[in-house]
Amino acid sequence: MAESRKNKVIIVGCGPGLKAYLSPKSMYHIKKAEILVGSRRLLKLFPRVDAEKVVLEKNYSILIQKIAEWSRSKQVVVLVSGDPCFFSYTKMIVRKMGRERCTIIPGISSIQLAFAAVGESWDDACFLSLHGRNNEYEQLVKKVRAYSKVAILTDHKNTPSVIARYLLKHGIQKRQMFICKNLSLPEEAIHATDLISAINMSTSGSAVVIIKNTNNETR
Repeated sequence: MAESRKNKVIIVGCGPGLKAYLSPKSMYHIKKAEILVGSRRLLKLFPRVDAEKVVLEKNYSILIQKIAEWSRSKQVVVLVSGDPCFFSYTKMIVRKMGRERCTIIPGISSIQLAFAAVGESWDDACFLSLHGRNNEYEQLVKKVRAYSKVAILTDHKNTPSVIARYLLKHGIQKRQMFICKNLSLPEEAIHATDLISAINMSTSGSAVVIIKNTNNETR
């Protein structure tokens, strides 16, 4: 396998954050890194990688500028959770660096894991992120009415309970809700429920929610 040029930034999708889900190509580039950038959780996966480790927190703009500078002389590898091209800061890196100076290694997204966990196909689904976003609820209603399946990334504020309550308030009732927590981890939990029951469910942290139209009709 040929080594990438030094001036290319390698963006690696780490999937759910387990080494078992990383491809050999991903591991190859991670081991070759001179500077490894990622969240604390992802960096902890690679204690034996002999690279300078830089924690990515909420300093995106500043750090992306530094990544551009570092990449002139060193091999920079950026770790992202899930798939780099799905609701990720990869977009910011590519915009700054240019497509020709980035190599993106795909990963398994939490959406893929969620659909696999509930045994549903996702080629007919629509996707929405409420993770850190409070202005997407009108789009949520439109998409749930228009599509037979909608997959939603949530957070500690935009919980399954909040989502269910909002949909019911807007006249959407006959839907099944799958709540997928801690996907791929030992404490993985999958709950299948309806919107009314979901209102009283207590969940913390992030989850993937799948809303399915049980009548295969839109309204």
